[in-house]
Amino acid sequence: MSAEEVLLQSPLLYRVLRGQDGALSIEVLVGGIVQFEVRVRLTPDEAAAFAREGRAFSDRLAQAIQADPPFGGRSMRSPNP
Repeated sequence: MSAEEVLLQSPLLYRVLRGQDGALSIEVLVGGIVQFEVRVRLTPDEAAAFAREGRAFSDRLAQAIQADPPFGGRSMRSPNP
């Protein structure tokens, strides 16, 4: 069994995950010539917004992360599969 559940997979090159601890995170493909994935753990307010708005919220969040991959120091490189 996987340690994470994929809640949403988007053609905008991101996915929303639920960890074993129940916390939500978003994994986003970023970069230009060199691409890599970063992961941001959702705050309680962001998790509530995702519960209310679903894909619309996660699309906006993914676009914000793509525009600024460090995302205020909140992002980390995703572990390789």
